[in-house]
Amino acid sequence: MQWIVAYDISSNKIRNRVSNILIKYGYRIQYSVFYIPEASRKEIEDLKEIIKPLINPKTDRIFFYPIEEITVFKGYPIQPWDIQIL
Repeated sequence: MQWIVAYDISSNKIRNRVSNILIKYGYRIQYSVFYIPEASRKEIEDLKEIIKPLINPKTDRIFFYPIEEITVFKGYPIQPWDIQIL
């Protein structure tokens, strides 16, 4: 399955750490948005467990959007089918 991961993290240090983790799984498509082309739900759950201790739930957000076949409109992937929020 393909995924879009977007985050809003207040700390520069933590934001960079999360970015460095996500770059190992996929491609940056915007400053705080990544496209992960091939990952099972289990792999995403494992990724969440890696990132979760870094996130401050009071100030930070990270969103995992599973997508089926990626549809691109004017350069932007669209059609998230299910939204998961960590």
